[in-house]
Order: sequence, then C-alpha cells, then structure tokens
Amino acid sequence: MDKGDIFTKDAIGRTTLFYAAEKGNIDEVERIIFSLSGTGLSIQRLSLITIKDKNGLTASDIAEKAGYKEIAKLLRKEQGRMEFFE
Repeated sequence: MDKGDIFTKDAIGRTTLFYAAEKGNIDEVERIIFSLSGTGLSIQRLSLITIKDKNGLTASDIAEKAGYKEIAKLLRKEQGRMEFFE
C-alpha cells in the first residue's frame, strides 16, 4: 500500500484505517499505523490517527462504536504516546 493512499479519504471523510477499525481487523490496523513514522517533526502516524470524518469521529471512535475496544485502545494509546512522549 502506498503511504499516500493511506491518507486518501472517501466521500464521508474516512480513510482505510476507519474501515479496518470498524471491521475489527486489528492486524490491518496495526499494519496501517505502524507503516508510518511515529516520531520526528512531521508525525504521520499521529496525523492519520487523529483524522476525523464528516461526523467528527476518529477511527478509534468508530472501532469503539462497533464493539472493538481493543482497537480503540490501541489507537488512543498510540495517539497519547505521540502527543505527550515524543
């Protein structure tokens, strides 16, 4: 998967990360987020995790609504780690 494609949004503002999270596919979620840099001046992983769709929801919100709390926890943990520790 091209890194540019990871950030491509559909008509409702969702990326492939949203759909992997909604389906409960933790392997795909991990593959997507860990393919991006989590450190440096431009933190791509953080940028992807914090994208909101047209309803103001993030991929972690979508995962939680679908009942995939482990995915929501992973995404929020990564977001917090990058915002506060990197």
